[in-house]
Amino acid sequence: MSKLPFVFGIIYAAPKKGKTLGMIKSFPNDALYIGPVGGTSCAEYIGYEPETWVVGPETRVLKLTEVINRASASGKFKAIIVDDFSLIADSELHHIQSVPKNAGFKAFDVLNKTMYKLRDAARNAKCHVFLLMHETPPREVSRDNHMVFIPGHPSITGWKLPEKIPAMADFVVRVKHDPKALSEWPYVYQAATTPEFITGSRFAMMPDYSPTNIREVMLATGYDLPRPKGMEWMDELADTVSDSLIEYGAEDKRAVKKWLEKNGPELALTVEGKDPRHVRWAISDGIDRAVIRRHKTNLLDDFFTNF
Repeated sequence: MSKLPFVFGIIYAAPKKGKTLGMIKSFPNDALYIGPVGGTSCAEYIGYEPETWVVGPETRVLKLTEVINRASASGKFKAIIVDDFSLIADSELHHIQSVPKNAGFKAFDVLNKTMYKLRDAARNAKCHVFLLMHETPPREVSRDNHMVFIPGHPSITGWKLPEKIPAMADFVVRVKHDPKALSEWPYVYQAATTPEFITGSRFAMMPDYSPTNIREVMLATGYDLPRPKGMEWMDELADTVSDSLIEYGAEDKRAVKKWLEKNGPELALTVEGKDPRHVRWAISDGIDRAVIRRHKTNLLDDFFTNF
């Protein structure tokens, strides 16, 4: 099998749906987080702090593009995560419009060219790159004297950018509420293509509605994403949890809860002395891993059922 390509992905949702923490959990080793002050405060939940480059009010997109290019060329990082990219784009348009020569629609032409440079840097990077964005819901707009339906999409200003930015991504997923999700977080990544939202994935191992854990999807696809030194035991625990859940037949929330009540105390003894936040993180990954492995096993059955 040839070497797997670097991934360029987009994750979008309304605010406070777990986008940031989901990605910090997915890349706990050698990742650069680019975002606002305090953006990684949620990482306290898992007891791990990523390396951060802080975006301020005056940070321009061309500077951000330079940072991506430098971080990619350095060979230091396996992934670059750009948080709140929708807000960064809004700020960029404000800066562009403040220049008199960019009056009117000229500002959007300048914005498009600036954003295409960042998109191309992300697409051609020598590491994985992910943009975390807000959501613009589906709507109808008047164009050329008739109404046109615009599907929901990653929030970014302009007519062209909502399609041009996602077009080059390997996956575009929307965070969707799902109270039946097996993990502790009641949300999933919607990769299923629908008329209402721009979504899709080139990952064969990504279910239409998957756990909010890109690392597990990429591991199942064949990528190597090691834990930080000293935390390798977490994957061993995740494997134990995943195998046991599948053997137990836990395919819904109630069954997973019963399994945890039955096996949790014994599992805790096997990792005594470890940070409880890391133990919780590993068990959560194990639950997500079981979902992905079950999907991988059932690929053909699902094809026949859903054709």
